[in-house]
Amino acid sequence: MTDKFSPDLTKTFPCEQTIGYYFQDKILLWEALQTDGSPNCPTDNPRYEVGNKRLAIVGNLAMDLLLTSIWHSTENTSAVLDSTKLATLSKPSLEHVANKNELYRYIIRRPGTLFDVETLSTAVEAIVGAAYLDGGMTAAKRVVQKLEMGI
Repeated sequence: MTDKFSPDLTKTFPCEQTIGYYFQDKILLWEALQTDGSPNCPTDNPRYEVGNKRLAIVGNLAMDLLLTSIWHSTENTSAVLDSTKLATLSKPSLEHVANKNELYRYIIRRPGTLFDVETLSTAVEAIVGAAYLDGGMTAAKRVVQKLEMGI
């Protein structure tokens, strides 16, 4: 499906500076910054109807793969991997990353909603997912390192 709209990309460049990655496809980052119900999302396109949640799924899997790859080169047990994933990829940990990097400055949310743990953690996952889709695992890793996520 071809997009028939021109999104406002004004928040993408400052966000790129914060996350340390510059997108080839700026619409991916734009999508990552849209929360569910964002007034900027076209309602006639299933890709955008849930805001950044689709990209958040991709980002969660990319971060999981990064952690697992690092674990593989160690002699740690799978129990250590599981506890590391729980700590690093938890909603409160991701919310902390969002706040520490002031990502709320770029997120477009539904009017009347707050920057709660769900909104902020989903945005972090979505940004990593967007970077992964734009530039592969190298791009996702760069974003994770720049945001100092502990991966």
